[in-house]
Amino acid sequence: MSDFNFKIDPSNYAGIDHEAYRSDMLQLALSQPTVYTQLRKDVLQTVKKEAVNTQYAIYYNLHTKEQNPDGGSVLSRTSSRGLGSGPSPVFNPRVPNQIVNEFALKASKTIDRIAEEAIEMILPADWKQIADNRTFSKTKATLGFES
Repeated sequence: MSDFNFKIDPSNYAGIDHEAYRSDMLQLALSQPTVYTQLRKDVLQTVKKEAVNTQYAIYYNLHTKEQNPDGGSVLSRTSSRGLGSGPSPVFNPRVPNQIVNEFALKASKTIDRIAEEAIEMILPADWKQIADNRTFSKTKATLGFES
C-alpha cells in the first residue's frame, strides 16, 4: 500500500502567503507602476507565448505526423497493441493542413484565454489602473489642481 500524505497546510489553504504576495504586488503597482506594468508584460509574454506555441504544436503534430511536439510517437509501439515496433501504417492521420491549422489555432486561442486568467490571478491588470489613478491624483495635488 502506498504511503500518501493527505495532511493539508492550513496556512496554505487559507492563502496567507498568497495574500502577502498580493500586498507586495499592490505596493509595487502603487509605488512603481512602470515596474509593475513591465513585470506583468514580461510574465504575459513568456507564459502566453510558451502556452500558445506548445498547444499549437501538440495538435499540429498529432493530426499531421502522429508525433508529440518533442518528436516522439503519441502511441506506444508495443506488440500488445498490435502495432509492432517502428512506424505504424495504421495510425498516420494526415489531416489536411487547413483543417489542422484551424483546429490547432482554436486550441491555442483557448489556452491563451486560460493563461490570461492564470496571470490575472497573480498580476492583476486592475492594479495598474489603481496605480495610474493614484499617480494622477498625486500629480493634480502637487500642481494645485485638486478640487
